[in-house]
Amino acid sequence: MAKKILARRFGLFFIIAGLALLAIPLWQWAQSYAFQRRALAELDNPVMEPVETGENGKPPQNPAPENPDQESLPPYLGLLEIDKLKVRVAVVHGVSKEDLKKGPGFYPQSSHPEHGNVSIASHRGSHGSYFLHLDKLVPGDEIRLTLGDTTYRYEVYDNFITDSRDWSVIASNGKPEITLTTCIITDLSVRLIVKGELVEIIRNRPPQEQDTT
Repeated sequence: MAKKILARRFGLFFIIAGLALLAIPLWQWAQSYAFQRRALAELDNPVMEPVETGENGKPPQNPAPENPDQESLPPYLGLLEIDKLKVRVAVVHGVSKEDLKKGPGFYPQSSHPEHGNVSIASHRGSHGSYFLHLDKLVPGDEIRLTLGDTTYRYEVYDNFITDSRDWSVIASNGKPEITLTTCIITDLSVRLIVKGELVEIIRNRPPQEQDTT
């Protein structure tokens, strides 16, 4: 009798443990989904902030940066679109554990898209798994990144695996490109890297300037 009771308790324990293991990825997915739902709504319906005016009633002129090659990434929330993978996701600034819980994140080393390397990291098997099928991208595939009122269109030119400590992949050499990084689920010591070259810059019209007819 005691053995039966003990067996039942062990069985109940394993059932609870199994449910807990299932609940963890569901909770991670829910965290990312909640943030992405709000972020994409914000990106799809941007609030146009009033423009500060100078003494003559005109917007103040912002001079071009002295060293455009060193220009940093604009502070806007990004919109990353990869049609082949059915990915449409908001990109936050930062790649800490907390940042990547929300979705893909810009590496702090990222340069301005028009002057250097824009690098983005994301999980492959948790928190939305936005880069789950990143390995399916091949040369010629399209990647789009929208920042503010500008969309940058890239074409993939390389897809490879490197050591997780190989930081050269996110370095900028002045070539306008995008770098997507994610882990290999079966081997956390390496990273999957996809690189694309900038092929087109599209200046989008603000909502109030678009034709309503």
